[in-house]
Amino acid sequence: MPPPTSQRTLAGLLPVLLSGVLGGVPFGVPFVVPFVVTACQGDAGREGGVAEASDGGAALPEGTPAPRRPTRHYHLRRTDDGCEIFWIDGDLVSASQAVVCPADLEVGERLRLTGKTCLRESAQTPARAVPVVCPLPLMNMEKADRAPPDAGAPPDAGKRGGG
Repeated sequence: MPPPTSQRTLAGLLPVLLSGVLGGVPFGVPFVVPFVVTACQGDAGREGGVAEASDGGAALPEGTPAPRRPTRHYHLRRTDDGCEIFWIDGDLVSASQAVVCPADLEVGERLRLTGKTCLRESAQTPARAVPVVCPLPLMNMEKADRAPPDAGAPPDAGKRGGG
């Protein structure tokens, strides 16, 4: 059985790396250390450091505001009566929608959607404030708000016959 792809690639590059990168390194030094240092530094390591590399990125046009995090936060809260989902955007709070409660969510706790995961928040037991798998109703609420209103419409807006 042939070696994995990464081993075949490394074996093919070994003569080139030994002649170019390790030309002045004594043979007693392990191969891995110089290879890793060179690979991590890349062009920035050879041309003067990180300061130059950070300036080479695509700059925003003058007057364009920098990207910001969304202000709307999505929550699933468990109360004595059941669970509800809602969003908070600054001082605005949406109407609550009743949903089925996750099995591990206790009364008084809530889940907050944070990117692609959820964080369980618990005022009574701070040790339970950990990342958890997001329930589908909470993720679907965020997706529905993110989608443009005509995302499901056909390109011709439902007109037939072109006229």
